Amino acid sequence: MKEPAVDPNLFRIEWEKKTTPYSMSSKHYHDYYELYYLWSGERLYFIKNRTYHVHQGDLVLINLNEIHKTIEAGSDSHERILIYFREEFIKDLLVGQDYNPLSCFSGTKVIRPEKQDTTLIENLLFRMIDEHKKNLPETNLYLRVLLLEMLITVHRLQSYQQDDSAEFPGLMHKKVSEIVRYINDHYAQHQSLKVVAAKFNISPYYLSRIFNKATGFSFVEYLNSIRVKEAQKLLKETSLTITEIAEKVGYESLTHFGRVFKSITGLSPMKYRKSTQHPL
Repeated sequence: MKEPAVDPNLFRIEWEKKTTPYSMSSKHYHDYYELYYLWSGERLYFIKNRTYHVHQGDLVLINLNEIHKTIEAGSDSHERILIYFREEFIKDLLVGQDYNPLSCFSGTKVIRPEKQDTTLIENLLFRMIDEHKKNLPETNLYLRVLLLEMLITVHRLQSYQQDDSAEFPGLMHKKVSEIVRYINDHYAQHQSLKVVAAKFNISPYYLSRIFNKATGFSFVEYLNSIRVKEAQKLLKETSLTITEIAEKVGYESLTHFGRVFKSITGLSPMKYRKSTQHPL
């Protein structure tokens, strides 16, 4: 079998069609960039701290380690084109440049292009899909050039659209966004469904229901994801003990922390730390 021209760990592009109810069930954040183009249908997309109503022709940007999840929005059927890539894929093309196209991932999350811009984006996506299938000696370089063109196009479109201009799908989603922001800022403190519900003067049952409906996460699932994501950062970047890290991100039990950490990352905290260490 012919070796792929592009390392799938550095770049992947996929066109997927779903005709049955679908919600993401895999890990909800990752250490690579993601571009999501909704070819048909509609979705609710929770990103970082709020939910967006994504329509046909919308382009969604997911930054490194940004918690996200797609949810049904009234229709089971939808098609989307997904691009996953790491910075290393285009890094050498950026050497000596004053402008970093990856900065677009820190801006507007959902791009709603005008008709002429939609044509340009779709043309770039089709060329990438076609080139990826060809798997020729020049495919690697050509895909990098096309991806760079896509990122520059997205950055220019962002200049015409402010993130705050995107309306919440409903009042419930706006309320949940307030709650999510609170959790993001206070995850290290003792938090529970009951505690947060009291903070926002609502019942635990009601909070549980609207939280899941607006984000696709259960309250506990989201809280654990935020805590484990921060624990990964501390394990990688500090010399704190695992016990200290567990306490720092809000876990009173080291055993419980280890169990939750492994369920999300697939590794124990100790094995994760070793996997991120580079030999001298």
